[in-house]
Amino acid sequence: MIRIHALKVIENEHLYGPGKRLLLFLQGCSIHCNGCVNQHLWPFEGGQLISSTEILEICDKENVAGITIHGGEPLDQSKELLDLVKLIKNNGFTVVLFTGYLKKELDKTQRKIWDLSDIVVAGRFVLEKKNVYLQFRGSTNQRVYTHNGPYKNYKVEDGQTVAILTINQDGEMDINGFFTEDIKKIIDPN
Repeated sequence: MIRIHALKVIENEHLYGPGKRLLLFLQGCSIHCNGCVNQHLWPFEGGQLISSTEILEICDKENVAGITIHGGEPLDQSKELLDLVKLIKNNGFTVVLFTGYLKKELDKTQRKIWDLSDIVVAGRFVLEKKNVYLQFRGSTNQRVYTHNGPYKNYKVEDGQTVAILTINQDGEMDINGFFTEDIKKIIDPN
């Protein structure tokens, strides 16, 4: 079972990867980058448990290209995550992994997840190097790695900023991406 904060079906290549994807925000992070936009995901308590099989069923039902694993820090749940990544890949879906770790910092299980992922966005967020005009990344030190497979020749296209604003039926707003001054003006023009 994997502890997640939320999941949603999303299609936004600039933020989360190619095609329609099942976006998983995993609960818990041991890294705690200064300026992190997902500090609410740091505690390992909370969220909900979901099985790899349930995630696969959602992928089939929603006809997604694959999953995007975000956090928190996904590799802090590496044992459970490895089972999910293997199941997803064995069923023809792709995997995009966001991690604050560098490959040289990984243990054997975490490295397997990295190697199985089609795209890996890696490196800690560094507030002093923040740049909202990068695809997938929040700071200039972070790197995007592609492996053999459907995204082998994938080209990252920097130069735009993207945020997704979602308002649920209770009127609560959720923001994915960076909350820039432009977005603040749209939400509160005063």
